[in-house]
Amino acid sequence: MLTLAELSKALRRAKTTWGPVEVSPELRGWSYDKPPVKPPAYPGLALSDFAYGYCPTYRNIYLKYVLGERGAPSKTLQEGQVLHSVLFKALEDFRRYAYAGVPMSPGLEGVPEDLRDKAEALYKYVAARLIGEYSYALAARLARSRDAAVFYASPIATQVAVDGAPLGLGYVVADGLALGAVVEFKFGPAPNVEAALAGYAMAIEADWGVPVDYGIHVQISVNHAVEYKVTAYPLGDSARSKFLEARDEAVDVAASGRDPGAPPQCPKTCPFYAACHAGGGR
Repeated sequence: MLTLAELSKALRRAKTTWGPVEVSPELRGWSYDKPPVKPPAYPGLALSDFAYGYCPTYRNIYLKYVLGERGAPSKTLQEGQVLHSVLFKALEDFRRYAYAGVPMSPGLEGVPEDLRDKAEALYKYVAARLIGEYSYALAARLARSRDAAVFYASPIATQVAVDGAPLGLGYVVADGLALGAVVEFKFGPAPNVEAALAGYAMAIEADWGVPVDYGIHVQISVNHAVEYKVTAYPLGDSARSKFLEARDEAVDVAASGRDPGAPPQCPKTCPFYAACHAGGGR
C-alpha cells in the first residue's frame, strides 16, 4: 500500500481530469525569500497544527505556542497515531522481508488493547498486499531484479523529513514521497487536504529545490476489513494560496501572542477542547 500500479493510475487520472499543473514561480517553495511565500515571522510551527483547518480561529496555535499548553490527544487522534505507526512498520518490515528474508510479524507491543484488532488487521492486510505484488512482479518478469520488484510493490519513501524553517515552520515530515508526488495517509477526517498537501510540497521545494506538482491523499478505514480510497490532487496556485493564507494567519497568532478566541463550535476531538471549555465557558 500503495503499489506502483495504483499510484500511477491515480496520477494519470489527475492529469486527465485537470490537465497540466500551472504553478506561478512566486508560489514555488524555493521562493521563500520573497512574498507571498516568505513568512511574516519564523515561529517554527508544526504544519499539521494549522494546515488542515481543524480550528477555524487558530486558537490552538495561541494555546500551544503562546501559553505552552500541551493539549490532551482525543481517542480519535490516538487511534490515528497508532495506525500510522503500524502502517509504517509494515512498510519497513516488507523491505526487510524482501532484502533479508526476515518474516513479517505485526509485533503489537505497546499497542493499546482496544486497538489491537484494528492494528493487526491493518498490518496483515498491508503485508499480504505487498508480498503478493512483490512475488507477482518477480514471477511475471515485470522486474528483473529484487530491487525493481520492491519498487513495483512499494514505491513510497516514508516519513520524509525536511527543514521547514524557510517557510516559518519546524521540521516537516511528509508521510511519503512517490513518483515525484507527496503522499499523505489519513485514518480520520481530512479537511483542507489539498492545502495541507501543498504545504508539504512547498516545504520540500524550499529544502531540496525540486518541483512537487501533485499530492496523493490515501483515506484508510480499518474495521473488520481494510478499505482505502486514493485521490491525487494537482498542487497548483489555488492549493498553494490556501496553504499560505492559513500559514500567515497561524504565524500572526503565534508571533503577536493575541488570543483569537474559540470558534462558535468546537469539535470535541480537538486536543485543546478542555482548555477552551473549562467550566463550560470560553
